[in-house]
Amino acid sequence: MMDIWSRLPSIEAVEPYATTLAAFAIIGIAVQILLQRRSVNADEARLARESAVFLYSVFGDEAFREERRVIGLKSEQATENMSDETRAAFKAVLHRYGLVSLAHVHGGVKAEMINSYWGNVLLKDWERLEPFVKAEREKYPFLHKNTEVMVEHIRGMDRA
Repeated sequence: MMDIWSRLPSIEAVEPYATTLAAFAIIGIAVQILLQRRSVNADEARLARESAVFLYSVFGDEAFREERRVIGLKSEQATENMSDETRAAFKAVLHRYGLVSLAHVHGGVKAEMINSYWGNVLLKDWERLEPFVKAEREKYPFLHKNTEVMVEHIRGMDRA
């Protein structure tokens, strides 16, 4: 009976084909990596565009700007002396910041984009809102925590 190994071709006979096959495999892997990188870059660009549109829709809204104006005028007022209309403005602004912070905490909007678009204003607003938030937290201790996390993140970043 003939040995099975003796019927196989020698390494020298197979080597050129194996080398060519390995080269094609490496080229195939390189092309796949390139395509994946392009896909990731396209996803990141799409996320940046969608984030910019989202931030503009939240912060560019005329009602939000009016509510911020109320906060600017009434921020020195004690929380217990605020009218229902003033409280509603404070809550509406906090709600919008809460929406952005929720997107930030879950990776939908990068802090760098929030910072470059609205960072200085956010920090100024938070200073005005913080006494109101502290008063609200007497009833609900974890209220606006995501917003506070976002503010602290933005506070630690460089601004122009």
